[in-house]
Amino acid sequence: MRAIVLDLDRQPRLVETREPRGRGLLVRVRACGLCGSDVEKIGRAKPGTVLGHEVVAELADGHRVALVHHRPCGRCERCRTGHESTCERFRKATIVPGGFAERARAREWVELPDKVGDALGSFAEPLACVLRGADRLPRGRVLVVGGGFVGRLFEQVLRRRGDEVYVHDLRPERDGPRADGPVDAAVLCARAGGYGALSALEPGGTLLVFAEADELDPAVVYRKELSVLGCRSATPAHLREAVALLPKLKRIRTKVLPLEQFGEGLELYRSGRALKVVFTP
Repeated sequence: MRAIVLDLDRQPRLVETREPRGRGLLVRVRACGLCGSDVEKIGRAKPGTVLGHEVVAELADGHRVALVHHRPCGRCERCRTGHESTCERFRKATIVPGGFAERARAREWVELPDKVGDALGSFAEPLACVLRGADRLPRGRVLVVGGGFVGRLFEQVLRRRGDEVYVHDLRPERDGPRADGPVDAAVLCARAGGYGALSALEPGGTLLVFAEADELDPAVVYRKELSVLGCRSATPAHLREAVALLPKLKRIRTKVLPLEQFGEGLELYRSGRALKVVFTP
């Protein structure tokens, strides 16, 4: 089968490789979204790695599904306190070898409704991550720092639950309405937005760190008595919630490309010329 594999220089290449073996059901990949975490691993992950975890696949019976990327045990103390992504079992990927391939082995999934196309279906995993993050945010006036794909998802999820939402981004085309005063909470979706997020918060406010960020000033956290929370990845329960929400999302502009054009799609993402890139085998 064909797959995008990191070569000896840890750069992505389209190659012929063996079908995955081992546990799980062999599924046909129909679409896989490019995530910022995939881009961060290029040049860093070990050679032979197949990236991609925002996967829509087809089962042998023809049903289309969104694949579960990681699964917590659900029983340990970390899981019971809501920190499932830190569970020891969570580290093991349940999509092998990865989503940028023609086929994969999968161990769990959520069936997609017919009215959700493959590209939209690939939003299920990142949307599940956003839903889990939103569960940790107090309601009220919320600033989303970073108006990229994930920021747009946060904006929709928070507005749907009744929050007053503001979006700040350095790119004018991604910038949203400006807050006219301090906010109750902020979501940090951009690496360079830490200072702006902390500065915008009311004393006693909450910052949700949803991406690797620049340095957060502990003096500001101390003086304003802020709560700083981290959140990453999603649970199978949030994936089910995300799939149910997909048909209700407002359209987010998406570039769909075949695996042969992975390099082009990667450049579109890195340059900011594409809000979201999805690849199809």
